[in-house]
Amino acid sequence: MILGRARVRQSPKARSAQFAVRNSWFAVRSVLVVLLFVIAAGALWLALDGRFYIYGADVVGVVRVSPDDVFQASGLPGFHILWVRPADVEARILAALPTLESAHVICGLQVPALNAGPQSRCAITVVERQPRVMWNEDGQLWWIDAEGVIFPASPSIPSGGGDGGAAAGGWLVRGPLPRGEDGWLDARVRVALTELWAAGVGVSPSLDYVPGRGLVFVDERGWRVILGQGPGMDGRLQVLERLVSSLTARGLTPRFVDVRFPDAPYYSLANEW
Repeated sequence: MILGRARVRQSPKARSAQFAVRNSWFAVRSVLVVLLFVIAAGALWLALDGRFYIYGADVVGVVRVSPDDVFQASGLPGFHILWVRPADVEARILAALPTLESAHVICGLQVPALNAGPQSRCAITVVERQPRVMWNEDGQLWWIDAEGVIFPASPSIPSGGGDGGAAAGGWLVRGPLPRGEDGWLDARVRVALTELWAAGVGVSPSLDYVPGRGLVFVDERGWRVILGQGPGMDGRLQVLERLVSSLTARGLTPRFVDVRFPDAPYYSLANEW
């Protein structure tokens, strides 16, 4: 007999428990391996399958801009559907196409028919800016909308004359184009044009812009009328009406009439300005 040494045998129940633990761990590991394989295969499928890449879009709302121009400006051609961020796409479209007022993008997967796999598809809805004024700046034609945004004129809208004419329903202004710090039409000129539109009076739709004097037009009598710029256009037009009545009644034919300052209207029978 050797003191201090004894041999302990495991019971059948303990051996069964250890075997069950080993089998359970093997089963869990196998499941994890299969799961990782499935995830890797799915990721590879998403990355390589062409159905998850965008090769076309439904463009709605375009009139003067071509749908392909909008699609190309979006940056979506060949882009993976999972990486599309609609807000970023909309910002790219508006930055590339200033003639657009707004853009809305929706992308997703569609199943076109039974037993057919998913396909990436995007819908782009845009609103084009509506020109109110065509501005002829020394032969360079621009459009200006009601907010004062300036963008290059397109030949797709019929013009009203050999010099470019006015946009449909809009006016034509000739002269240097005054821009504000934001690159839009100078606020004083925009306000003056807006008030003229609202007044709805018989002002010629063809005006000139003269720096230092503002908006100028020639009426049906051949009189040059200086309207100026900034707010208060309705008051100037009222003064103009009274002044024209007075001059006509006296049989006077001025070279110009200046109503920029309604409290002190001015005219000249000899001078050009």
